[in-house]
Amino acid sequence: MKKRLKITLSILVLVLLGYFGYTHFKKTSVLLNVIHKDAETVLKIGIHDITKTLVLDALSSPGYYWEQTESIRKDKKKDSIKKVKGVDLKPYAMAFYTLKNINNTLFTTLKIDDSEAFEKYIDKYSKKKSSVITVNAKGYKNLILEKSKLILAWNSEKIAVALTTNTSLENIKTVFEDVLLYNKLISDKNHPIIKKLSKASDHVTFLNKESLISLNFKDSEALVDGILHTQSKDRYKTNITYNSLPEAALQFYFDANFDKEENKKMFIESLKDASFFTKNNLSVAEIIDKSKGYFSATISGTTTQQDTIVSYEYDDNFEKIAVKTLQEKKAPKISINVEVEENKSLMDYLKTQGAIKNNVLTSIPYYTFYAKENNNQTSFNTTQENIKLEEKQSSSFFKLNVNFNRLQEDLSIPKANEVFALLNVLRIEANQIKSTNQIKIQGNLVGKNEDINIASQIFFGFQKSESEEKLDN
Repeated sequence: MKKRLKITLSILVLVLLGYFGYTHFKKTSVLLNVIHKDAETVLKIGIHDITKTLVLDALSSPGYYWEQTESIRKDKKKDSIKKVKGVDLKPYAMAFYTLKNINNTLFTTLKIDDSEAFEKYIDKYSKKKSSVITVNAKGYKNLILEKSKLILAWNSEKIAVALTTNTSLENIKTVFEDVLLYNKLISDKNHPIIKKLSKASDHVTFLNKESLISLNFKDSEALVDGILHTQSKDRYKTNITYNSLPEAALQFYFDANFDKEENKKMFIESLKDASFFTKNNLSVAEIIDKSKGYFSATISGTTTQQDTIVSYEYDDNFEKIAVKTLQEKKAPKISINVEVEENKSLMDYLKTQGAIKNNVLTSIPYYTFYAKENNNQTSFNTTQENIKLEEKQSSSFFKLNVNFNRLQEDLSIPKANEVFALLNVLRIEANQIKSTNQIKIQGNLVGKNEDINIASQIFFGFQKSESEEKLDN
């Protein structure tokens, strides 16, 4: 009996060692030859770990998952990324990265395990999307998908993918060449990036040098936790005075501390190419020069605005004329506030550039924002009523609080209703750790169903919203 017990225990130990050894190997090997050697930040999505969590969740609530997946099982014609032939789109983990000199672009690398099958698929897919596959002079192929903001490049072994706001091939072709021609990818398992990411057992991991932030899906919550490292100490303030609106659906503030010149430069660099500013003839440097770095926004309740409706009629001479009529519409009460430097008027600059006319902000469509400036603060509100904000103190220089029940009522966005109805609250805050170069990030997203994993609640919410949109069309 004792001998059998020893044998059983020995086998069990070997199985466990084998399993954890295999898991460690997969966590490391899947990250090799997919991340650029010059990657600035890396985002790892632990597909295996997420799947394992959701499978256990499904075992505890089989009725919910059966009901939610029924419509997906019926919709056999549903276009899905899982149908891509020749490429493993469900690896143990996926890694996305950014590069320092290429803004607003995420890259990743996928391995092709059946080149012939993939070529047939991508040829058919490109024709369906009315996009043309081009062959680069250096031998690899390209496909630009404008609507999806994706650019693909591939050879017989791997695909380089860029998710970008600027779908210009010229902007990122050097990265594609690094990946496809010169294999400029991390292949050493002892590389610092590989070692840190392979040790992280979180569902999602964000890595930037010493900075590490994790996201985990646990029961009805998504939890964010981590430390960001800045180049210098005390980049942000540890004592903030902010404007609060009780019972707000959305409350947000951020003190970027423009007393620090390095903070100004960082924000100018990151925002200078944003389409909002370029389309409205606005200089990010000019705006930031006039600001002290404090920005806040609240949404609370609704108001009534007048909208001009343009229709066309024919006069007695059968000439087409435009007829303008005023129509009332419900709008959320939104208040946006920017703290400005003394003797530097942000409002005057916006008027000069044509972004404000008749004290109305013209650069934001759909809602009317009334602009005013006083007490070193420029405000943009969807109502001309005086919004009474309370001054409060906080140790967090960044804070976002969302109450989805109230937000759903105030915004009334049809496409968002299905998702908003699944969620309760979102809270995120950032605190500067005094006398260090570290910033503590914490937050959570809470779903309404306490028994179901938050990732599943959001996924099925989007699926339902898409299905209803197709039926409406």
